[in-house]
Amino acid sequence: MADETGQARSGGRGALAWLLVLLLAGVVAWLVSERNARHWYLVADEGKLAVKRGVPFPIGRQAFRTSDPAQASAYAPIDPPPGAKLPDEQEFDDRSALDQALYDLLSGWAKEDVASGESARLERGLGYLGRAERLAGLSPAQLEDLRGLRAESSYYEAGRLLGRAADDLRQAAEKLRMAAGSRSPRGADALVLLRQIEPAVDAAVTASRTAQAAQPAPKPAPPPGPAAAPAPGPGPRDAGR
Repeated sequence: MADETGQARSGGRGALAWLLVLLLAGVVAWLVSERNARHWYLVADEGKLAVKRGVPFPIGRQAFRTSDPAQASAYAPIDPPPGAKLPDEQEFDDRSALDQALYDLLSGWAKEDVASGESARLERGLGYLGRAERLAGLSPAQLEDLRGLRAESSYYEAGRLLGRAADDLRQAAEKLRMAAGSRSPRGADALVLLRQIEPAVDAAVTASRTAQAAQPAPKPAPPPGPAAAPAPGPGPRDAGR
C-alpha cells in the first residue's frame, strides 16, 4: 500500500514537472513571438526598398500592411534613383530605429536630386522629402536637417513655379493682345487687362531668369569610353597563304 502511495506521489510530481516545463516553454515561445513581432526590416525586393515586419510567431516576417494612409504611404516600397545601390538587409528593434535609417537613405537621395539642376530629378527629390516628412521617429538632428532640406528644395521649386507662371502670363498677354486688336466686343476690356498684366509679365520673366541663373547647371553626361582597337588584319605573308 505504501509502495502504491509512493508511486502515485512520484507520478503526480512527474506530471506536475512536465506541466511546468510545457508552461515555461509556452511562455518562452510567447515572449519570442512578441519580440519578433516588434522587429522591423529593410530589404531589397525586386529592385525596390521594402519595409517588412516580424509576424507574431517565433520566426518569420511579412510586408508591412496598415489601414493608416499616412503610414501606408511612408512605408510603401521605394524606387531608388537609377543606378543607386540598395543597402544590405537591415533589422531594427523598434520603429524609431527604422525611421532614422530610412531617413538617412531618403535624405541622401533627395540631396543629390535637388542639387542636380534637373527638373525631373527635382520632382523625384521632392517625392523623397515628402516620404521623409511622414516618418514619426526621426531624431532631433534629423528633424533639423529635414527643415534645411525642405527650405533649400523650396527655393528650387519656387524657381520652377516662377518659370511656369511666366509662361502662363506670356500666353495670357498674347491672347489679350489678339483680342484687343480685333473688333470683338471685348476688345476694350482686353486692352485694359493687357495694360494691367504687362508689368506682372515683365516681373515674372525677370524673376524666372534670376532663379534659373542661381540654379546649378546640370551635370554633363560622362564621356564615352575609348573605342576598342580593331583586331590586326593579316600581314602580307599571311595574305598569300
